[in-house]
Amino acid sequence: MPILLYKISATLFVPLMLMFGAVILALIMLTRGRRRGPVVLLVFLVAWGWIWSAPLLDAVLLRGLVDVDRYLPQHAEEFPIGDAIIVLGGGVRPVSDVLVYPNLGEGADRVWHAARLYHVGKAPLIIASGGKVWSSRQQQQSEADAMRVVLNAFGVPDDAIVTESRSRNTRQNAMFTADLAASRGIRRVLLVTSALHMSRAEAAFKQVGFDVVPAAVDFPVPSQAPWIFRILPSTLALSRNTNLLKRHLGILAYRFKGWA
Repeated sequence: MPILLYKISATLFVPLMLMFGAVILALIMLTRGRRRGPVVLLVFLVAWGWIWSAPLLDAVLLRGLVDVDRYLPQHAEEFPIGDAIIVLGGGVRPVSDVLVYPNLGEGADRVWHAARLYHVGKAPLIIASGGKVWSSRQQQQSEADAMRVVLNAFGVPDDAIVTESRSRNTRQNAMFTADLAASRGIRRVLLVTSALHMSRAEAAFKQVGFDVVPAAVDFPVPSQAPWIFRILPSTLALSRNTNLLKRHLGILAYRFKGWA
């Protein structure tokens, strides 16, 4: 499936889109003179919106996404030695028409952690994997090239970095990185990505033949606010819960397609 269609299909199932769908359906019913249906939909919209906007829901959605027995935060020195460190894109916004330097995003801990692992001698090479997700003319860099800039700033020498700049999703990260690794005799890798992404990424990389050591970062922390604030609607909670739902859908999709 083309990347644009894949992104659109995933978006159709997020809570906000379903709420818009319910509103449109209610308006159609009203134009046809129906009254009971729109009232039912209104009650649904209030309940649905409240549930997905409640910070309390994130603790439920986090279950099954992060394997707390395997993806514990660790100091860089505690990891085993590997042939290479692979860091996945998603944390750095590349240079574009409106950016003269790469922007560090929420997942930029990935790049920082890859640099930490390199500096403590866990592998002699870092493979930065990530292309141009939207193939936009305004995006002047791949994610891999943007990560190279940040890795250089963290003191990683240029000759210790290999970039994979074609991938546009996790499956392609694994496949295209495997092509690079095969010619270099790389098999055991320290895989660096966000904790919420690690289970899908680890499965995808194992499927193409890597011996994977998970090196997760960017760990989610459930809301610690008093209980009353955890049940009150919040736009931040809606965004977070939607992201967690998309992670679950991503895992299901990869398993269905046999990619993980």
